[in-house]
Amino acid sequence: FGSSLGPGRLPSTFGSHRQEGTPSSQLEAAYWTSSMSSSSKRVLIIAVVLLSAASVEANRPCVPKGDPKLVSKLDALACDAPESEVPASHLMQVSSQVFYRTGSEVKFAGGKPLNNSDSGLQGKTVSAAEGEEKLKSTNRWLGFTVDFWILLAVCIGGCVVCAAFTILAVNIATANRIAFFQQVVFDEDGKIQKPVLPRSTVQRLFRYDLNPLFAVRSDMASRVAVTSAVLSLPYFVPSLAWMNDYGFSLQYSVVIICFTVYQDLGTTLSLAWYNFAGTVLPVLNALFMYGMYPEGSTDGGEWSAAWWFGMVDFLIVIILLMVMKWPVGIRMFAVSWQAYFSMCFLNPGDTTHYSPGITNILLEGAAVGPLVGTVIGCVLSVVPLCLWPLGTTLCALGQAQELAVEVAWSEGNLWKHMIKNYTGKERSVIVDKLLGECLANKHRLDALAGCLGANSWWECFDLGRTARIRAHLIESSKKLVFMHDWLRSAVRTMFDEEFEDHHDELMGLVAPQLTKLCDHTSRLLYRTTLAAAEGGVAPLGSTDPDVLSKDVDAVMEAQAELAAAFLSARRKVYGSNSVTTDSISEHFFVTALSLYGQYATQFAEYMLENKTTTQQSGILASLWTGTMDMMAFTGWGFTLRSSIGFFLAFFVGYHGLADIITPYNGTPAGTTAYLMASDGAAGSAIMKNIARFQGTAGGSLLGQLIWGTVVWCSVWGTIGGVASMLIFEYFAMFLYFSSANFGYVGVLLGAYGAEHLMISCQSGDDSTSNVYSVMQEQMLAIVAVTIGDLLIGNTSPGVAAAQTFFSMTETIQQGLQDFFCLNRTQEVLLVGDGDIKRKSSNKSYYSFAAIKDVEFHRDSILGDYSMAKFIGHEAPLEPRWYRTAWRETLWNSVISNAFGAGSALSVMEYAVWEGASKGLARRSMIVSSTMEATAKRLTDRASKVFLLAQKMLTHENEMALPISAAVTDKMMGESSLKISDEDAKLIIEEVMGTLEAPDRLGALAEDDACQLAVVIQMLRNTMANVNDIQDKLFCQPELLAAKGNRRVKSA
Repeated sequence: FGSSLGPGRLPSTFGSHRQEGTPSSQLEAAYWTSSMSSSSKRVLIIAVVLLSAASVEANRPCVPKGDPKLVSKLDALACDAPESEVPASHLMQVSSQVFYRTGSEVKFAGGKPLNNSDSGLQGKTVSAAEGEEKLKSTNRWLGFTVDFWILLAVCIGGCVVCAAFTILAVNIATANRIAFFQQVVFDEDGKIQKPVLPRSTVQRLFRYDLNPLFAVRSDMASRVAVTSAVLSLPYFVPSLAWMNDYGFSLQYSVVIICFTVYQDLGTTLSLAWYNFAGTVLPVLNALFMYGMYPEGSTDGGEWSAAWWFGMVDFLIVIILLMVMKWPVGIRMFAVSWQAYFSMCFLNPGDTTHYSPGITNILLEGAAVGPLVGTVIGCVLSVVPLCLWPLGTTLCALGQAQELAVEVAWSEGNLWKHMIKNYTGKERSVIVDKLLGECLANKHRLDALAGCLGANSWWECFDLGRTARIRAHLIESSKKLVFMHDWLRSAVRTMFDEEFEDHHDELMGLVAPQLTKLCDHTSRLLYRTTLAAAEGGVAPLGSTDPDVLSKDVDAVMEAQAELAAAFLSARRKVYGSNSVTTDSISEHFFVTALSLYGQYATQFAEYMLENKTTTQQSGILASLWTGTMDMMAFTGWGFTLRSSIGFFLAFFVGYHGLADIITPYNGTPAGTTAYLMASDGAAGSAIMKNIARFQGTAGGSLLGQLIWGTVVWCSVWGTIGGVASMLIFEYFAMFLYFSSANFGYVGVLLGAYGAEHLMISCQSGDDSTSNVYSVMQEQMLAIVAVTIGDLLIGNTSPGVAAAQTFFSMTETIQQGLQDFFCLNRTQEVLLVGDGDIKRKSSNKSYYSFAAIKDVEFHRDSILGDYSMAKFIGHEAPLEPRWYRTAWRETLWNSVISNAFGAGSALSVMEYAVWEGASKGLARRSMIVSSTMEATAKRLTDRASKVFLLAQKMLTHENEMALPISAAVTDKMMGESSLKISDEDAKLIIEEVMGTLEAPDRLGALAEDDACQLAVVIQMLRNTMANVNDIQDKLFCQPELLAAKGNRRVKSA
């Protein structure tokens, strides 16, 4: 989340200058600076700010008292999402635009003159006439002005500094974590102790031991706060005021930092890039426009050739930005800045100096100053997250290392306690605790996947050792997710276990082998995950290939021992070589543990090969892919909706609005750039627009109030100003980082508060009219965007969520049909030579059956689930107007049960895939008439329940649900889905009767009986999920009312 200061407004101290009666400290500063040449001073200032980041970090275009021309813009971008990608998500940035001094008088965007004495802009920029004189006298090299080379050096240097600091810091951070995790500690029983990474001094001060999230977020918020406080020194310390006399200001950099720092180093660097790229594009276009017509429309006025050129250029650029699929951040920055630059070009009364072409750049030019401030702000957003006194690098890749190792340890620890409980004599309350720990591990896996997305790519650029770490951790994440699916299903199986005598006897016979396999697998998984976190196996230490190979052999030996012990115990307890109706859950449990060992072995073998299978993408390849992706069309809905809001605000800003908005004001149009809602995000867009008004108004008022209370022209005033800046920014940014509902307000409080706090005591008062004009301009932008949304309706998040849910359930149904080959319209069993009637239904018969291999639907289901959850969060925020409230309780139940059904399908698919009998067990299941009937009964009921759920979720009034009476009556009369013991017995006889009992197995995952038990158990879980959805649906008043109304009519 994030925002900006809205185009058309200046931070109130932009260009504060020394007045008569300057204190001696300022005179001393003026003395040594006056002895330098202009170019030398520029080089010195930029060098000081860029290279002394620890003391004077970042510049943000400052705005003078009395001049309402500060501009800025919000950009939104998503994290966990998926790579430009977003997640899922969506983060907001700021782009601030500044209106500069216009010679002998300062003008609003509308051209309203202000006296120099009122504006405080003297010395900040130059007028058109002054610019022409400076261009004549400036030095050149290779045909370009010296300022051009300075600007080029700043841009290139900023990118190099950000990349270099990031790569260096991430390499150091990951190496430190590797060194710690290599010190594997074992307890007295030889089990691995839980790894606890030492925290930084800063996080310990914030009591990481009591609340880790609070400590981490406070750490990041304090870095922004301290940086902002340091940057405020030139406004409160008179001897440093000279730093504000050039074409950029520290105030602007504070705003850039506020809207760039977020979550981790990779996310921050990506936001910095979007900030920079979104500013460079309109700046280059401004240089092109003024290169063609150096005076803009000033000479010819409206309708002149220059005016038409500027209008056509403006329309082309905006249309391209609207219709192409630009990254959200770049589009927002570019649209907002272009609104400002074009408004100045089209204003006949504007005399601001813009550099006329790329060869004639002056740093004091109106388009160049913001670019320099943007670069400096971006650099100093990245550096504090890389290096910080008493702190560590806050990088996603380092966090991924920690999470992967912690999950690997937790999975082994969970299995240890599950085995202890499951081999006991009765069900213990510890199962509930295990379920909670299982859920916590699921959250860690989700966080791990989030850390290994685009954010970690920005931290390593897929180069070197850190790229190998990322690739191996991605592979590790995949294996851990598969393992966790089995573990979660095993925990659910434990809830249904009745602990009868035969269970106690069977588990007692195999308990030692279960424990042995768990111990060896846990150790192997932990060591292998360490190797992944290190970037590969190493000849020494815990990830020695020889040690890993021995652990692999130990796991395979334990697998064989468990398989032999279980087959023997099964024959002893049940008198059978197959699964029975009483031992389905036991077969599932031991199979889940066996696959836990099998996945760990597969991952270890992958690591021993020391090759990466994850496709890596370097900088150039990613740049090319991103460029190609931008060529896609955004869609008519977004294009028309956003264009209407933007051009309406631009039209009003161009002509003015009575005494509220002066003519040629680009603020409203620039503000709409970051209020544009993507399809399906109408709910959060409305809430963010309201939150924006809260943040802008609250930040402006609080900043003005604090400044007027504590900032005086004295030593105590200086201390009060810096301390207020530190405290205010800390709390604002902490709110931004920690609150899902008010984070947007927090970042706006920080940005607008800084605008009205970073004011020199000598700059005059911060008039209340400035604060009020901020509110007017923001509200006008909100109104314009709302009109666009009303004219071109956005997709309802509720409807979009229901559609995504239905897509997910269709995938589940299709997966069940594919798994059991329920579509028998075509011949699915092709038998070889010979008379079918004379062939016996034995293993030889099914070996000739040509059946399509099992397909995996997990990724598709998980993708729809993540999207449905994201859109579902938007639905309650949507203004429903005449429609009933979003059925949030029903939605949460429906989506969680549907995901449970999808997980069960995934477990079935991987169970038969990992088996070693070449799919003979599945083939036998397919031709089992009882299994076929059971699967059809499940898919038929699921189809009706899922469709009814979609209708209920999209039913947006309190009238009876319009649905056929026959459908509801039939569903109400049907019994709950289940596989009875009789059906289970028939399935077992039909399937296992045609398969040969194994004499010896390398692992239980290869046992046909275990595969069948897994399928039956997962079908039962899926049926329970469908039953639960149906029960929730028939508790809805609209569905009950529909049934009641039909009965009345019938009577």
